[in-house]
Amino acid sequence: MIARFTGARLFGAVAVAALGVCVTSPAHAQRRPSIVIMPAQYFGADEQSARNLTQSLAEQFERQGYTVISSDRAESAWQSMNLSSNTHYPDRVAVRFGRQAGADLVAYPRLLSLGIPAVNPPAEPAGMLEPAAVVHLRVLNARTGGNIYFRQIAHEFRSDAAPQTNTTVTEDMTTTTVRTPDFTLPQPVATAAANEVTSMYFQNVAGSRQEMRTVPVTRTRARRR
Repeated sequence: MIARFTGARLFGAVAVAALGVCVTSPAHAQRRPSIVIMPAQYFGADEQSARNLTQSLAEQFERQGYTVISSDRAESAWQSMNLSSNTHYPDRVAVRFGRQAGADLVAYPRLLSLGIPAVNPPAEPAGMLEPAAVVHLRVLNARTGGNIYFRQIAHEFRSDAAPQTNTTVTEDMTTTTVRTPDFTLPQPVATAAANEVTSMYFQNVAGSRQEMRTVPVTRTRARRR
């Protein structure tokens, strides 16, 4: 039997087909590129805190729909380039790392310090302390070599680690010095810091032309008149 469509039915069929295109298009547009997280470097902090930060950053990007290169693959690229966890590298090294890992983007985090800010020293030996994790994050397009995002934060958190006190008694005076403890970045705090340092990226950069671009932007000289 050959189906016959009236004008109204034909319009309805076309409308449904068009609607199907509109529904599937956003899913295609929201596809995210792949990204590799460089093992967080640490200065004035410890290795475990840096590892917690690296893991939290990977979770942030994965939650936003990015294909995150596995930590094993990232570690392999790190070892093959003979990189150090305590050296500041220029962007070109991070770009080379991203290409070595086979990623579209590379996140380059640094845990610059972890402790009590100089402007907020502990006033009393007892009580909760408020250290800060200073995190610097750069995201680069490994295909073009361009830097598409950077942000530095000081994420404060509460710690019940007790300061150490040393009392020195002499004939003239008694001197008490307070030494702040060595802090670590627990996983929940690392997650909060990763969320803070990446929030502007997902608001302003995700899905942009800078992120999706595959070839470098060439600068042409203005023609002389």
